[in-house]
Amino acid sequence: MATTNIGALLLGELQALSAEARRKHPEIKEAAERVIVVLRGIAATSSGEIAKELAASDEVISPFVLGCKSSNHKLAAMSVQCLQQLISHRAVSPRSIAQTLSTLNTVIHLGVDIQVKILQMVLPLVTMYDGCVFGETLVDAFHLCLALQKSRDPVVSNTAAAILRQVVVAVFDRVVAEDQEHSDDDDEGADTRERDLTRKYAKDAFFVLQDLCLLAADSDSIFIRVDAVDKGLVLDLIESVLVNHAAVVARHTAMVHILRERLAPFIVGFFAEKAPFTLVVRCIRIVWLFIRDLHTDLVPECEMLLSILTRLIDSSSSSSNSSGGGKSGRSSVSLPRIAGMQSAKTVLGSGFPLFYRVLAMEVLRNTLREPQLLHRLYAQFDGRAADGSEDCHVIGDVFKAVSKVATERPELRVSNPDGIPSALPIGAQAGDAGDSADSRQVGAHSCCLRTEMHKLLDKHEPPLMPEPYLAYLAFTAMVGAADGLAERVLPLCTENVRSSALGSAPGSVFSPALAPALADEHVASVKKLVQDSWPVLLSVYTFYFAVRLDDALFRQVMDTMQKLVQVSGAFGLLEARDAFLLLLCRSCLPQAAIADHERQLQQGHGRAGVGLPAVDEAAAAEDAAEPSKTQAALPLVTTSLAGVAFAMNARQVECLRAVVACAQYLAAVLGPLWYPVLVTLQQAEELLHQSHGMSASAAAAGGSSGAAAASTGPPAATAPAPSRRASVSNPTGVAAGGSDAGQSSASDLAQIRSDYARLLGFVRASGADATAWAVRALCVLGSDLSTVPADPELQADEAAMRATSSVIHRRLSAVLDRPTFAIGQLCAFAAGNVDLLVGAAGDASAGDDAWRVATRHLLATATYPHAPPAMRTQACGAVSAIVLAAMDLVAQADEEPELAPAFVAAVASGAAQVRILTPLLQMLRGTPGDGFAAGGRFVDVSKLTLDTVHRVLQASGRSIMRAWGVVFDIVHSVLDEPPAEAAASAGAEARQPGYLMRCVFPCLQLICSDYLEDLPPHCLRRCIECLALFGRQNEDLNIALTAIGQAWALCDFLQGLSAAPAAESGAELVSGLLAAGSERDAIARAWWHEPLGELASARTQQVLWTLLLHALAELGRDRRHEVRLGAVQTLFRTLDMRGDAFDAWLWDAVAWAVVLPLARFTLTQRAYVFGLVHARRLDELLEDAQAEAARVAGKSGVVAEDPARLYARQWDETAATALLGAARVWAAPRAALLDIGCAEQAWQCVWLLVQALFVGAPADAVCACLPDPACAPALDVPADFVASLAAAEAEGAAELRARLRTRDSLSAAIDCASTLVSSARRTSAAGWRIGWRAWLAMGALAARVPGSAGRGFNEDAQGTAAVTPDALCAYLRLCPTIANALRAAGGFTEADARALLHLARVVLMHVEIPLHAADDCKMTAVQAQVLDIVLLILDGGGPGASLDSAAAATALAAENLAALAVLPYAVLPRIAREQHGALAAAAVVERTRAAFAPMTERLDVLYPADGEPAAAERKRPLRRVVRPGFGALAASALARLGAVLCELPSDEHLKRALLSGVWQDAVVAMGLHMVAPLAPERQGDVSDWFVRAVPSGMIRLRAASTAEPADGARMRSALAAAWQSVGAVLAQTIGIPRDILELRDDCSCSERPSGDAGACGLAAAVQIRILDAIAAASLEYIANEEATAGSGQPPEVAAYWPMLVRILEWGAVLAAEPVVLLGAAAADDFGTGGDFGGDLGGSDGLGVQALTMACFSWLLRMSSGAGQPAPAWVSAAAAPALVRRSAMALDTFVGDKRLVGKSPLPQSRIVLVRLVLQGLVQLQCHPAALARSAGSDLAQRASASAAAHIFALYDRLVELVAVPDPDVLPLVQRCLKRVSAEMCG
Repeated sequence: MATTNIGALLLGELQALSAEARRKHPEIKEAAERVIVVLRGIAATSSGEIAKELAASDEVISPFVLGCKSSNHKLAAMSVQCLQQLISHRAVSPRSIAQTLSTLNTVIHLGVDIQVKILQMVLPLVTMYDGCVFGETLVDAFHLCLALQKSRDPVVSNTAAAILRQVVVAVFDRVVAEDQEHSDDDDEGADTRERDLTRKYAKDAFFVLQDLCLLAADSDSIFIRVDAVDKGLVLDLIESVLVNHAAVVARHTAMVHILRERLAPFIVGFFAEKAPFTLVVRCIRIVWLFIRDLHTDLVPECEMLLSILTRLIDSSSSSSNSSGGGKSGRSSVSLPRIAGMQSAKTVLGSGFPLFYRVLAMEVLRNTLREPQLLHRLYAQFDGRAADGSEDCHVIGDVFKAVSKVATERPELRVSNPDGIPSALPIGAQAGDAGDSADSRQVGAHSCCLRTEMHKLLDKHEPPLMPEPYLAYLAFTAMVGAADGLAERVLPLCTENVRSSALGSAPGSVFSPALAPALADEHVASVKKLVQDSWPVLLSVYTFYFAVRLDDALFRQVMDTMQKLVQVSGAFGLLEARDAFLLLLCRSCLPQAAIADHERQLQQGHGRAGVGLPAVDEAAAAEDAAEPSKTQAALPLVTTSLAGVAFAMNARQVECLRAVVACAQYLAAVLGPLWYPVLVTLQQAEELLHQSHGMSASAAAAGGSSGAAAASTGPPAATAPAPSRRASVSNPTGVAAGGSDAGQSSASDLAQIRSDYARLLGFVRASGADATAWAVRALCVLGSDLSTVPADPELQADEAAMRATSSVIHRRLSAVLDRPTFAIGQLCAFAAGNVDLLVGAAGDASAGDDAWRVATRHLLATATYPHAPPAMRTQACGAVSAIVLAAMDLVAQADEEPELAPAFVAAVASGAAQVRILTPLLQMLRGTPGDGFAAGGRFVDVSKLTLDTVHRVLQASGRSIMRAWGVVFDIVHSVLDEPPAEAAASAGAEARQPGYLMRCVFPCLQLICSDYLEDLPPHCLRRCIECLALFGRQNEDLNIALTAIGQAWALCDFLQGLSAAPAAESGAELVSGLLAAGSERDAIARAWWHEPLGELASARTQQVLWTLLLHALAELGRDRRHEVRLGAVQTLFRTLDMRGDAFDAWLWDAVAWAVVLPLARFTLTQRAYVFGLVHARRLDELLEDAQAEAARVAGKSGVVAEDPARLYARQWDETAATALLGAARVWAAPRAALLDIGCAEQAWQCVWLLVQALFVGAPADAVCACLPDPACAPALDVPADFVASLAAAEAEGAAELRARLRTRDSLSAAIDCASTLVSSARRTSAAGWRIGWRAWLAMGALAARVPGSAGRGFNEDAQGTAAVTPDALCAYLRLCPTIANALRAAGGFTEADARALLHLARVVLMHVEIPLHAADDCKMTAVQAQVLDIVLLILDGGGPGASLDSAAAATALAAENLAALAVLPYAVLPRIAREQHGALAAAAVVERTRAAFAPMTERLDVLYPADGEPAAAERKRPLRRVVRPGFGALAASALARLGAVLCELPSDEHLKRALLSGVWQDAVVAMGLHMVAPLAPERQGDVSDWFVRAVPSGMIRLRAASTAEPADGARMRSALAAAWQSVGAVLAQTIGIPRDILELRDDCSCSERPSGDAGACGLAAAVQIRILDAIAAASLEYIANEEATAGSGQPPEVAAYWPMLVRILEWGAVLAAEPVVLLGAAAADDFGTGGDFGGDLGGSDGLGVQALTMACFSWLLRMSSGAGQPAPAWVSAAAAPALVRRSAMALDTFVGDKRLVGKSPLPQSRIVLVRLVLQGLVQLQCHPAALARSAGSDLAQRASASAAAHIFALYDRLVELVAVPDPDVLPLVQRCLKRVSAEMCG
């Protein structure tokens, strides 16, 4: 709809028209002005309302009509444009429509632009003005369009044709609306001819249709009244009517009559002669519309047209109904006979081109591919023959003709007869390998036109087309027809069911219950159609199964073929079903290759004299040569395919899957046809299995079947004919490996097997008949393949199944090397549907029959003497699977409410279990059942039977109930009576001793693990005895180990009987019996014979527990290491996990009769074995060990280690395991364990055993570890405990212990001790004291190294160190737990602490540790542990501690930290040789050297020259040991020491540290680490600790010394030593030479320091920081002293203060060549502040120059008498030094100035002099600092003035004036001015 405002548009056009016509056409001007007046009088504003007002006036179009008639092109164009706008806006009066059309006719010749606008107005006039354009007005519209259609301009002509089509369609659209308005008045089925001619729009439509039909037939039109119209246009208009309004035409009788009387005769006659391609295309399209939409109204005409189309595609077919042509006015239609087929322009016999046939084929294909249309046509034509009224088979002729066209090109077939041809490889094109059919592939890509021919309306000539295009059309037509038939039928009889196969999705199957739906009248006609057409369809599919199709077309073929089988089966068309299904079966397999191999195999065996079953070779050859044969024979099943390179291509695999799908769908009605289907599946599975894993080269050589079969045939002399050989080869020469031509992959085999399982899963859902036939077919197939005699009960069914084949197929058992398909599928079906077979699903009859048939066949196969071993094994496995599945169902009888009540009752009574387990007993005895001959008993059958029993027990043992006796009978009968054929038939393994025992043991194992609750008490004791016997037997080690492991299951069961059994019997404790003198063995034997009561009795449970644990302990003494170790591990794991349920009596028995004797035995035996190994006396032991090692080496193929070493290592492991288990027993928090008899003695025994293992105690010492329970344990630990142990040890005992000690034993002992340490026995101080004493003894004895021991003392024979850093670290890690426990119990004394520290020193210097390198940057693990132990003492004064106080603990820890901090300086040769001034001779260094002297002596012996071993020890290159380094340890100890000093909580701690010497030691240690750092990266931390702790500490010490006058003398003496240590550290820090510090007080250090002076490794900033801190603390100290004690020098600093002044004086001249200081030259008043050190804060990092300035500043501050004056004695000591150093600086400057003359000095030198002069000017010297008692009065007064220092330097100042420097002279002048002022004042 137009959206422009019509008012404004029209007004503008009218004004333009008026202006154009004002001169020559005044009438137009006047008419336009009248319309303008009308337009301006309209008050509306919207276009719709304006158009409505204009449509009411007839004058609106008058100016435009006049303009069109003026013959002026411009006026006409403007008028036509306005008329178009008026018409599009519906602004034209209906009364003016006719005038408008006639006006348009007058301007039709004025140009293309006007013609196009006219065409744009025609359609709106027809569609938008209802009731206006009809009759003659409509004719005028047609005339306009037809006239313009004849225009020479293609745009106008084409537009006119399109408008004409739309006008014709619009005419019929109005009929639709008219019919809807009169729908209530119309009678259904009445004759509408009169109505068609009376209604306005129907009348127009009738006359238009009539004229179109007349014009098509070259007749004169009646309504439109035109003479000649293009026939193609007329046909297009007719097609437009039929496409859009075929229903309207069919609804009006008059229109139908016109088509019958006018159009149909024309079409029939049209095909009698040749016609242009464009007309034929249009005519054939009308034919298609007749057939599709009007077949019910034009029945005879459609029948005739179908016959014509049939004759067009197949000239040999006769007319189906000659009378049909008579009705149309022609007695018959003479159609040309169509001959060959070349190109598109080649004509046939009598001149008809090929495109006639193609167009007819396209129409027929469309017909056949529409299922509803095909069904209606068949019911309308061929269906009339069903009632005998008429013999008509139009659709049948169509099917035959199309099938003939589809198969008329035999060259499309591939010459290879081996089933379905594979597709061309990916990327290959048709014709790449030549023009042969083998290289051609039929498909849409290669055989189709880009556009179908009947759609080429714009083409004047037919296009070129591929040669197979017509055959392709015919074939796709047949495929479409088949698909349509299936879509019509299958949904009516298909049911979705779920397969019983695991994991299968629901599927569709034919449901006989829905079959009545197929009896419907409409569906019955479809059945008749299928019945009539299936032979034709079969021939087409048979033909195209040999054609190479592309993937898409092949998938369509497989899909429709499958549907045909399903439809035939659903309709009950058995012949059609069997034919289609057998065609699929035959096409799955490479039949020719199989037959060829079969013949070769027969010939080869015939020469060898081996008889074979007959194979119908002729039938096989006939099937291979004639694949299109309708009665298809069953495919051959070869005797064997072993070793043959056959393969199924992907197409054959897809065909096989189609067979499976068909069988699945028709399972309910397949009947005896199950047998050939299963035969096909069996052979396909065999082929896929054989071809699995083949190489691509083999596939390429063989094409679809493989040519490698020739390699397995007979020699060339007897080879088969070459023709047969050619049939096996690949004729195309294209290498396999395309999309589906390659070998079947593993995924194909897996998918096919999945399909098999899915198929059999749907059998059950298909009913009882399907189940029965499927099971019987599998049994018959199994008999065929295994040569087992068939079941006598299946004779009739077997005959019915074999009737489908003329060949009896067998498979040679001699070459059978794998399981069969039949047994496998039978097993899968029976196991998957076992509920049906055992009657649990409700239908007992069908299940009983299937159970009986399946089990009888499987048992017969399993016991048949001549059955192949693989098949016999498979049958046994099938029986096993079925029994297992049935027992699983029995187990669910009480839980599944859906099970049949009869089955549930049978389970409750035990009858079901007996029936299910009976096949196992029959298989074991070799009796398959009635009717079968007795089979044999075989070892393999016995083994598999026992395995099955085991699996039954494993899966469904709870459901056996009353059948336990049968199970035990089977087990015992096999053990007692082995099969008679065992010796002859069994293999080498079966003839070995204990074979059947190995088979039966798993059953007992399973009973022990799962079903103990079903056994009475005496059976439980029997079970324990059996396990003990299995553990002691020597035939099978694995069984012995497994029997031991089963004890765990017994433990679980016994524990579950009661949570904590009470000792109701009142039996005496075992510890009491032992104390009374009873033997342990006698006590244990009594338990085995004690009568047992009920299982709930506490005494019964106690006896069972003790028997089980004692049996494990006895097995722990076995000579076989594996058995021994397994028993020990099981025993202690049982105690760990189940001991919570034991009572005191049971724990007493376990401790004294089981655990402790076993641990002692293993340690004693270990010591005994180690002693024999060392003494080389292992004759008897090595015999067994060597035999065992040889056995292991023979099985594993590796070289066994030395038997003696192996035996010792095994006993080492056993002892460690036993002792660790014993430790875990006491580690658990069990209250009952505390109540056993002699608990403390037992605890001591465990610790003694651990100590014996750790230190390597000999056998006699181990025996003493289990004393009499009445003996009291030792608890005391003296301070010299560690040393006393070493002194008390006999000569040579350490060497003996070293031989009995290994790295593993130490690690195990540590684990045991760690377990004991983590024990919950923390409430007993005595218990922890026992552990503490044992722990100390362990370390003391293990780390002890005699002085006479060589370097290999800690090594075994292989050079492996026993005592390792890891072992010592693990040992030391136990200390905190034990010490803290003792501390919490109030039992950790100072003696304990000192013993511990002594032990730590011993461990730290254990030189036998294999160190890797001397690393001073990182502590070793042992050093870190030793440091932690020292820190542990630091907390010794905490709650509950036994040390005197926290201060004592701190002092003791700090003492040892200081010792560790200076340890490298005391014991390491390289560091000890270096001189570090007074620090090197400090007391702490000497004490440390003395404490570690015994250990360092051995270091010096072993490593006399920095880690080089002694000459006598260099011959042992087994391991590299270096001298240990302690740098990192010292640094870490110093860090902790610094933290301690900085965090001393009280003055008491500080005082204790001072009096004990710890403070001095710490100061020395820090000084050593600052001066000679072992860890340079921590040098800054050391200085930080020193600055933080020492100055403040000295101040606090002064306060503490004054607070307690009683200790004043001691404190002052200690303070004096401390100050001297501080001074020594400060001197070493600054770098003062030792000789400078030792000068007398009246001497001065006037020499200039050397260039290396002060180089101590510390940064200048750090040195200044230390100097500032010490100097400030010193001044503060004496200030406090002066405030408290008055003036005078404190005695404690008498030696220290001169040292400090000498340090400052020496440091003041360090900077001989100063550098520019930061900001020094920024101002002339540099350093003028009152604080002489204030300007040096920014001098960090500036080297010794900054240090020089700092020393000057402190000298100035100490000499000052103003501000904060220093004491007189301080100034007297500092001022002379200041004067001396200032004079030296000034003299140096003057000398340098005179030397350089006028040349400038370095700025640094000037800055230094300025700084000195500035300090001199500001200094207010102390009056007594430089006072003189001699000389003139002036001199005395000057020396006592505040400027005395300037007077002393007056001569130097004068000399500076003589060498003036502009930067220095102002300061010199200020100094002189101050002197003048003093002198004048």
